[in-house]
Amino acid sequence: MLNKEKKDLIITLCDFTPEAEVALNHASKIAEQNHDEVRLLHIINSDTKSKLKKNHEGEEAVYSKLKEIAEQNYSNTKIKTSYHAEQGSIFSTVGEYVKEAEAGLVVFGTHGVRGMQHIVGANSLKVILSCPVPVVVVQKKKADYHGYKKIVLPIDHSKFGKNKIAHAISMAKYFQSEVVVFESLEKDSHLTNLIKHNVTFAINLLKADNINYTHHTEDPEKGNFAKQIIKHSAEVDADLIVITSQHDTDSIGDFFFGNHEVDIINNDAQIAVMCVNPVQNANVSISGIN
Repeated sequence: MLNKEKKDLIITLCDFTPEAEVALNHASKIAEQNHDEVRLLHIINSDTKSKLKKNHEGEEAVYSKLKEIAEQNYSNTKIKTSYHAEQGSIFSTVGEYVKEAEAGLVVFGTHGVRGMQHIVGANSLKVILSCPVPVVVVQKKKADYHGYKKIVLPIDHSKFGKNKIAHAISMAKYFQSEVVVFESLEKDSHLTNLIKHNVTFAINLLKADNINYTHHTEDPEKGNFAKQIIKHSAEVDADLIVITSQHDTDSIGDFFFGNHEVDIINNDAQIAVMCVNPVQNANVSISGIN
């Protein structure tokens, strides 16, 4: 996650759609807290080339538009805003560039069923899984002026959730947020013990960093865990939900998204979702920073 002791680079995907504008808004709001740099990234792919051809434009038009957006964002926010365009595919090139640029965070907007770069549904998940850093996915709802003041942190039995907890705490320290620990329920006693261990771990970290928190538990009478996360997040007027981008598996190579994660990312309340890819044997300090 972003380190307060140094400036970090936040990459925001830009395909010149309203959703990309919202993503830039969120990225800039996060950057405010640590005077970070925001960089617009456009992937020049077949969609870009087709649109340019239709408009009788060359690739220089992409750079011109990016420059205009970057300058306008700096004028509006005073956040250092740079830009870059890269040939390739959003499914691989984004992750490659993020790693090359040593960025600390990625922000992008999901388009529903349309979009110049088609970041929708399973496609958005492919982009997330390609990135070596946390990814914040937004819809059409801009960040509130106060940023992410209430963060929902679902806790289940996954052995790879510590990295997610650390990033949630890091973000909470940024915005002086309240964290809502949302505990899942399982009938299996072994899984229940794992959940209790993870909840205790999270709460101890929150207490160590003097972060305000509340603790809620899944109601077995009110639908599946994902639906309850979404419903409760809307009820408490959450600004951010933090999830791990995987199901419980034994191999890093086997991590994948399922319908529950898709539902959370595309929640009707349009709450921003931070997706944290799992790290085996994550070394999480008591301060909550890797």
